[in-house]
Amino acid sequence: KKMKKVLLATTALVMTTGYAAAEVSFSGKASAGISSTQTAGADTSEVFSGIDLNVSASVTTDNGLTITVADDFGCGMIADYDDDYAVEAQTSDLDTPGVTISSGGLSLEIDNQAIDDRYDDSQNGDIGLDMNFAGNDIGITLDTDPATNEAGLSYSLSGAAGAVSYGLIGTDSNDNNKSAYEWSVSYDMSGLTVSFDSDKEDDVDAINTFGITAPLGAMSVSISADDNEDWDASVSYSAGALGFSYSTDEESAWETHATYSLGGGATAYVAATEASEFSVAGVEFSF
Repeated sequence: KKMKKVLLATTALVMTTGYAAAEVSFSGKASAGISSTQTAGADTSEVFSGIDLNVSASVTTDNGLTITVADDFGCGMIADYDDDYAVEAQTSDLDTPGVTISSGGLSLEIDNQAIDDRYDDSQNGDIGLDMNFAGNDIGITLDTDPATNEAGLSYSLSGAAGAVSYGLIGTDSNDNNKSAYEWSVSYDMSGLTVSFDSDKEDDVDAINTFGITAPLGAMSVSISADDNEDWDASVSYSAGALGFSYSTDEESAWETHATYSLGGGATAYVAATEASEFSVAGVEFSF
């Protein structure tokens, strides 16, 4: 019996040592504040708080493959104050995790209906393949069982040659069973960037966009216009702990946000958008 206990203890020690070989990491952010939305003349204000937690674990095999599993979960509400301009609910439980197998410049990701389409991230696939070849980043997303009119294959390519950057994205079905692709090129002239973008869907004429971004000290100004009579303009400012951004378009639909770094990964922010008559103020910290 004593020998049996020693063997069991040795087995448990080996298993524990095996677990320790995996690298486990946590990251995320938490936020709290107050938001206001005006709809049909009514002003709805409410406070919110929430957390978004990312967890991952990875191991490296004897032949150099790195296998990583990752997922995220959270609770409550977090403000997306600089992109969607909305307070968004956080999922409360772990769902299907994504598994990535990588080696050198090649990476294979498997995650059911959770890998963004390379052209339109409102639709998703199951398998993602990313690689670097001859200085180019190449990506492919596959959906093993696409729904009707949804994409089964999408792709991306990007790279740079000196001051010139280029990119190409495309899909075999952009939500309506029509293929689409978009290519772009930009030239960096010592900070001043000139860009051209062409977006084409199936047999519809391409929409071509010309843009320019100019740095003006702590300020940066961007203007773009296309041949469909649409235009966008934005200005951003950053100095020390303070950041500010304002953008508008041909319909005078504006968005703005300001941030102030509190140190230690914490940021205070205020934001508003004309499109949904939404405003928010709060504090967020990352870890």
